[in-house]
Order: sequence, then structure tokens, then C-alpha cells
Amino acid sequence: MATGGQALNRPTLPAGYRFSPNNDDLIVYYLKRKVLGQQLPADIIPTTDVYASSPNKLPLGGEPNEWFFFSTRSKDDDVIELDGGYYAIDPEGAGPITWEGKTVGYVKTLNFYKGSSPDGKETEWMVEELRVNPEFVPVDNDDRSTQEKIENLVACRVSRVQPETEWYEYFDEEIEKEAKRGKFEIPASLLEE
Repeated sequence: MATGGQALNRPTLPAGYRFSPNNDDLIVYYLKRKVLGQQLPADIIPTTDVYASSPNKLPLGGEPNEWFFFSTRSKDDDVIELDGGYYAIDPEGAGPITWEGKTVGYVKTLNFYKGSSPDGKETEWMVEELRVNPEFVPVDNDDRSTQEKIENLVACRVSRVQPETEWYEYFDEEIEKEAKRGKFEIPASLLEE
């Protein structure tokens, strides 16, 4: 398993191709096969401990603002405390994942906050955590190893979401920058109230 910030030797896709699977594809073609030890369609998702550090210390590469990892995580943790921050589940970002009319897995969204729980400051980082539905994976009751993978192995889509800026905020910032550089004069009539 790679540690935070360490570069990974990732396979690359041919020019013009982009890895951007939807949730049901991640469950059906990647996570389920990983759990069962089967060959993946493309060996493009690295395994790392996503929750061991803040997202900006993950071995990121590939598409800007969206990365994929296999990781492990207990179902029971609603908050994961780290040094300097924590992950917390967004109750509105949870639900089933269906494929061909069957529930094949579940998704939870975890937001990353700086500071201490519950008073931290939300950052632009979020993790969509996908877990396979145990009923979707054929496994013998005696196969404890596979059952543990079903319970603990997750696929994670790590995203960096840029905060939305109101259109007028952009102009306010630009006017301020230009005024500081002396390139733009604000008429006195606009400054007086």
C-alpha cells in the first residue's frame, strides 16, 4: 500500500483516453473483481490508505481534481480523526448504487475538514466511498478472507471541488487588484455613500 504523498507507478492510458467511470462501473467492473481476486479491465486504480492523511498528501496523479483509489475502512466510523483535520460523513451524500435493476453497492460521501471535530473548517476535498453489496458477490460462508474484503475494501473517488464564486465577486477582486497596481482608478463618486 502506498503512503501519503509518495508517487505511484501508475499504468497510463493511451493518448486521448480518460479514466472516468461512473459509480456502477466502479462497483461491477473494479471493486467486485478486486474483492474476488479477479483480473481488472485496466489495472489503473492504485491501493493506498486514503484515510491515513489529509487528501493533499495522497499520491495524486492523472486527471485534475478527480482521483481513484482502493482503500480499506470500517463501516462504523462516521468521523475519522487525523493530525490537523478529519473526514466526516455527509448524510446527504449516501445511497444505493443500482445496475440492471439490482443494488450492487452503496456510496457515502465524506468531506474533509481542517481542525478538530465537530468545529473544523470544511475544505474543498471530498471522498466518495463505494462499497460492494454483500448480496452481489457470490462467496462461500467458509471463505472468511473474501468476506473480510467485502466488509472492509472500498473504492474511493477523491475530488477537489473548487468553491463556487458569484459572478460579481470575480469583478470585485479584479477591480481591487487593478486599483492596487495603479492601473485602475475608482471614481470618487462611487466611493462616497
